[in-house]
Amino acid sequence: MSEDTRSGHRIPVELLPTEGAAGEWTPRPAPEPSHAERARTIVAQARRGTLSTLSVEPAGYPFGSVANLAADDSGRPLTFVSTLAEHTRNLAANPRASVLVAEEPPPGADPLASGRVTLIGEMVPLEPSSADRAEARARFLACNPQAFYVDYGDFDCYRLEPLALRYVGGFGRMSWVEVSAYRTATPDPVAGSASGAIVHMNDDHAEALLVCARVLGGVPSATSASMSELDRYGFDLVVATPEGRRAVRVGFDEPLPGPDQIRPAMVALVRRARESGHPAAQG
Repeated sequence: MSEDTRSGHRIPVELLPTEGAAGEWTPRPAPEPSHAERARTIVAQARRGTLSTLSVEPAGYPFGSVANLAADDSGRPLTFVSTLAEHTRNLAANPRASVLVAEEPPPGADPLASGRVTLIGEMVPLEPSSADRAEARARFLACNPQAFYVDYGDFDCYRLEPLALRYVGGFGRMSWVEVSAYRTATPDPVAGSASGAIVHMNDDHAEALLVCARVLGGVPSATSASMSELDRYGFDLVVATPEGRRAVRVGFDEPLPGPDQIRPAMVALVRRARESGHPAAQG
């Protein structure tokens, strides 16, 4: 059995999207977010993560802690930690650390199929009377309104200064992201509404998704399709075919500036698919 290994996984070639023979109607390439944009979106939405420090005792071992988080305008994670905590003791001895943040998987989904980002760098304490700390406090409380402890005398504010980032977006989608690209990327403006839109499309518009998969996704043999991800540029489908399941990407006509444009963009795509004249559009 022939396999494609370009993603790092061994994927049977019959499960890869086909390009179509000469003269056949073929879908246009579908745009998608860069890994820097995906990473920024995950961090911007994060409210908690895993803070890993280098243990003082036993010396040199990784020490993981759950931490409430926010992010500044450059995507740098912010947190408030007690001087009584073991991780704060570790940071005082060695500021090198990492913060892992992950998307919340849908109910019943494999968590390893969701996106996550590990930011590696140094944790820098912000001076109590500085403007940076005041801004960090406001951002942190906006993301964690239950964090009454931020004004306790034994709590310090830390900011991670990233030196390296590792993005994993599920199976076969991963890379090291340049810090400069991460800092200049913008979080996805529809991310906060994506999960609701996905549930709505899967529950109420399965037939429309199937038409999109067959025509716009280039899989005319599709028997069912469910949306797995949605962003400003388009959406991903998990498509069932007689040969097995495959992932399909469909792009919007233009990047969406906000969540209010999700519905009209979907309506336009479905209409275009149904009016394309493609035989698969009729079932």
